[in-house]
Amino acid sequence: MVESYQATIEWSGSADLGTVLLVAASRPGCSATLDESDGNVRLKVVVEDVSIQSLRDKIDELLVVLSDIEENHVK
Repeated sequence: MVESYQATIEWSGSADLGTVLLVAASRPGCSATLDESDGNVRLKVVVEDVSIQSLRDKIDELLVVLSDIEENHVK
């Protein structure tokens, strides 16, 4: 049996920012979904890998990208 590691990142906020974050989170090893309810959206990103270190690297990279988008969107 192959080991597998998984982490979930969740975000909620405006639809326009959520759509941009969804595009950025759509990358290899990630499964991203965006659900809308009452004018707000919820982004859920599941990151998977067979190595805990590789999973951590993917998450770190993804969080940097999402953070940059969020910072630039607010300005």
